[in-house]
Amino acid sequence: MASARVRHILATAAAVGAVLATAACGASPTATPAANQRQLQQEAQPPAVAAPTGTVPVDDAPAANGAGVTGLKATESPTLGTILTDSEGKTLYRFDKDTPKPPKSNCADACAKAWPPVPFSDSLTLEGVDKAMVGSIDRPDGIKQLTVGGWAMYYFEKDTAPGETKGEAVQGTWWTAAPNGTRAKDKVKAAAPGTTVLRAMEVKPFGKVLTNDKGFTLYVFDKDTKQPSASNCNGDCARNWPPLKAEDNVVAEGIDKSLIGSVTRQDGTKQVTIAGSPVYTFAKDTAPCQANGEGVQGTWFVVAPDGKKAKDKIAK
Repeated sequence: MASARVRHILATAAAVGAVLATAACGASPTATPAANQRQLQQEAQPPAVAAPTGTVPVDDAPAANGAGVTGLKATESPTLGTILTDSEGKTLYRFDKDTPKPPKSNCADACAKAWPPVPFSDSLTLEGVDKAMVGSIDRPDGIKQLTVGGWAMYYFEKDTAPGETKGEAVQGTWWTAAPNGTRAKDKVKAAAPGTTVLRAMEVKPFGKVLTNDKGFTLYVFDKDTKQPSASNCNGDCARNWPPLKAEDNVVAEGIDKSLIGSVTRQDGTKQVTIAGSPVYTFAKDTAPCQANGEGVQGTWFVVAPDGKKAKDKIAK
């Protein structure tokens, strides 16, 4: 049963914090996300430029090839802070395999079908976006593509409604754009003290899995019990499989909050439960997106956001 001390609140930019600042899921659990992160940290980032107020027409931009998007605006996301969207509220993304200096897109053919390039227009209206950041590139397919801060901009085909950010962290290379072209996740503030963050993230080959605030995979233990909730991992076990501590506030993104509770452990601390099962990280997961604990001793398994074993949900 859920502890009375654990209350669930909607994710906010101030509370979510490190969830998006460090997590980069979407890669295979056998890959080396740490190396990927080092590569991402080395990329050149355009300098932040203060955004103007009001709506500003881009009257000195180069001519467009086609109608293009009609406007850009800075939009508040509950989990990512300020993000870049078009005038209809649809999220814009950037691709780590592109380059900003010089601006170049490396997404074509099948990639461009999943991530449609945002067409440029010479009549763009800007809300909270500095026009000095806005430009375009000519693609080999004839499209004049919008750039922001030198980065080519894209939509994601699986975003079907304004404000959706389903493309965030896909393959560890696609990121929601901030209004100056940087990655929105890099600007999110740290999580508030006394907050436990749970997030549903894509980790291949499992699909959506449960992660902690830093994007590390969470696990369930077959020797625990759900009804009543009880952890049977203590001592050396708990050092190898650190229990996820239940703070007073629990922020849940992409998870049914009614499934989240807590259990009092043997040492008196409180541990997060999902659908009654205590959840843990694994000491040998050294970077986000890894799942080195899957199947260990035949008793430890990656957990899905609904509390079931993620392996049981993989499409056959």
